[in-house]
Amino acid sequence: MQGDQDLGVPPHHREAAEEVRAHLCSLRGGGLFLSPMDSLKLVQWLDRGVRVGDIVVALERAAAARRTKRSRLPLTLGAASRHLGKAGHSAAPRRAEEAEPALAPLVPGVDGDPAVREAASRLAAVLHGIDPDDAHAETHALAAIRVFLDEVWALLGEAGRLELHDRAREELGDLLHLVDEPTALALVEETARDLLRQRWPALTAASVRDLLGVRGTGAS
Repeated sequence: MQGDQDLGVPPHHREAAEEVRAHLCSLRGGGLFLSPMDSLKLVQWLDRGVRVGDIVVALERAAAARRTKRSRLPLTLGAASRHLGKAGHSAAPRRAEEAEPALAPLVPGVDGDPAVREAASRLAAVLHGIDPDDAHAETHALAAIRVFLDEVWALLGEAGRLELHDRAREELGDLLHLVDEPTALALVEETARDLLRQRWPALTAASVRDLLGVRGTGAS
């Protein structure tokens, strides 16, 4: 996390901070570091005992809310604050039978590109192998989902990503004329990645928590 020493991030927070950073960057693309403001907010939450899973769920809900109410600013932890600790809807399907692995319903259905199908198969193998009683089950599942989505983003190639960027510009519309060019580019990237995630609506932190039976800590 950028500015760990300046912000006095305790060593025991750094692993949690890296998980949040990775998820935020996966959601919006762009920079590989948290801003100083986001870093400070994250430290405050972690100091209050807010779990990483709660923060990640709040980030995803903030991202989903931006589909209907567009923002002039890229996604931040600040935007997730209002969603922290609130109940919400999970898109997780039910297990077909009790003997099925806990996270099996998350396995994405994929048509078309064989490389994407292979990525989905790798994700399925990881999800099927996760023990729901493992204290790190949620962390492992979220990391695997991020890897899958990042792989698919890369597999789109330049043409596929350009198509999503064009769709993102259409969705953002006149909003892009109200911001400077760097912000516009960041919003287009974020929206394009969101369009990709919408192909697999069950692949969310809330779905993982639902299937694992993890309860949130609230905003405390």
